[in-house]
Amino acid sequence: MRMCAAVVCFIAVSWCACTNLFAASSESSAADITVAAYYYPCTHPHPRWDKAKYPGFTEWDLIRKAKPRFAGHKQPRVPVWGYQDESDPNVMAQKIDAAADYGVDAFIFDWYYYDDGPYLEGALDKGFLKARNNNRIRFALMWANHDWYDIQGYNPAEPIKLLYPGKIKSQTWETITDLVISRYFKHPSYWKIDGKPYFSIYEMQLFLNSFGTVQAARE
Repeated sequence: MRMCAAVVCFIAVSWCACTNLFAASSESSAADITVAAYYYPCTHPHPRWDKAKYPGFTEWDLIRKAKPRFAGHKQPRVPVWGYQDESDPNVMAQKIDAAADYGVDAFIFDWYYYDDGPYLEGALDKGFLKARNNNRIRFALMWANHDWYDIQGYNPAEPIKLLYPGKIKSQTWETITDLVISRYFKHPSYWKIDGKPYFSIYEMQLFLNSFGTVQAARE
């Protein structure tokens, strides 16, 4: 099963997620505009972080350790909702309600998949997809196929380490397409534009590099 079987929109990350926003005139109504927010899933544990950092690490740890850098700089800032685990369906349900109540129509999840498998998928798979109210907003994927460097808590005095390269094998792309179609595109809350599921690729050059040529990537 190939991605083309689902008719996909390949859109650069710079493309505005607000459908028809630039075309909207003063006569357009709010119903003509779709507001989609990018969602970076960094506040739930993952085995990769356990390996690279320490068991239970999330980016909440960096926020807890933030220090003031100048006079009047208030750090650390404590989240009003607390240091929540976004892979908890109840936590995600709270986020969904807040987004829907204030006019956000869709979450575009940063979705990571490398040659050795997925990364940070818990916010979507365990959180959003199991939230009791996930019918209130749409969701979609932006394949975040960039190189993953060890930048959480990065010390500029030390060499930066590449953990997971964004360039993938052709077989990995086949695995990705099968998974995306079966698990996400068919979900009733998946965001579609003109009946076509939204799917974007973060790093187009790395996508091309994965296949060697533009023609091979097109195929």
